[in-house]
Order: sequence, then C-alpha cells, then structure tokens
Amino acid sequence: MTVRAVSYPPGSWPLEMRAETAAAYCDEPSVEAFLSKVERGIYCRPRRQQGCLPKWHRAKLDSDIARRHGLAFETAVVAEDVAELI
Repeated sequence: MTVRAVSYPPGSWPLEMRAETAAAYCDEPSVEAFLSKVERGIYCRPRRQQGCLPKWHRAKLDSDIARRHGLAFETAVVAEDVAELI
C-alpha cells in the first residue's frame, strides 16, 4: 500500500480542494487517513460532477472540524460590492 504525502499551497487554501489538499487542510497525516475519516462520516463526502475530479469545499470542511470540537459554525455569505472593486 502506497501512502501519498500531504502538501498544501503556500499562503492560502483554495475554496475547492482535491483529496491531497483537503487532507493537508484538515491536518491529516496522509490522504488515506483523510479518506478513511470521510468514509466514517467524520469529514463530508466530496462533490462529484461528471468530467470533474471529486472536490471538497473549504466551508464544509470548516463545519466538520467545528462540529468535532463542539463548536457552532456558520458559513458567511460574502457579497461583493462592485463599487469596492473599482
């Protein structure tokens, strides 16, 4: 059995993550350890769409982690004001 190393993007976390990135985000020791916890329901399942790799959403992982620690987690809706972008 090959164990895949975990890596993360320096300085930021993408909104959508492949298994390797999601495992690093959740501070799991390996992709296999992360996927095992997905199967056990500790972390959410990825979103699957035809023609796309399975991806985990950062907000869902945040919610899973908060729940494990007995914390309430509310996802914030970010609305951009066009005037601020000019």
